[in-house]
Amino acid sequence: MLSERIAKALNSRTPKTISGNGHKPAAVLLPIQERSDGEYLVLTRRADHLPTHKGQIAFPGGRVDPRDADATETALRECYEEIGIGPECVRVLGRLDEFTAGYGLVVTPIVGVIPERCEFRLDPAETTDVASVPISSLMAQANFVRDAQLSPGGHPSYHFYVNGWDVWGVTARIIVQFLELAYDFDPDSFSPTAFLR
Repeated sequence: MLSERIAKALNSRTPKTISGNGHKPAAVLLPIQERSDGEYLVLTRRADHLPTHKGQIAFPGGRVDPRDADATETALRECYEEIGIGPECVRVLGRLDEFTAGYGLVVTPIVGVIPERCEFRLDPAETTDVASVPISSLMAQANFVRDAQLSPGGHPSYHFYVNGWDVWGVTARIIVQFLELAYDFDPDSFSPTAFLR
């Protein structure tokens, strides 16, 4: 099964961590849906009135609360708060490397499987939209761009154009690592582009 393959790929390596003073820990959940017509990744659109990352495409997630036991609990809590999928509905498969993001955040991505059919309940204070995106579309030549230049933070800069959205920044970098590990995706096989659409 797909979930077993992904869990094996994630647990066969030790995720990289980022140390340093002043980092604010955060976590996100990469919710995967295994359907009869393929595999899907759930993405959200952040509300336009939020103080940070407003309107951006992201995974459910947020800063680690001191009451959270670990990053996994943070990711599951935030998923429930933002899109209404409770921890009991998520089968956690593993985690990816930690990633730096804007506003001094260090993000731990947690990968999990959620039911094929979900009734999403959005919190409008945080999330304006949610979509299940076919993973095959994320890897399609027409939907992926690797910028010729690095981001201001010195990271590779990627864009996924799916669901009418431009998925970029740390969310795109997280997706790339997930696809590399789970689907043998090779972003370097795409010709770099010097401009955005």
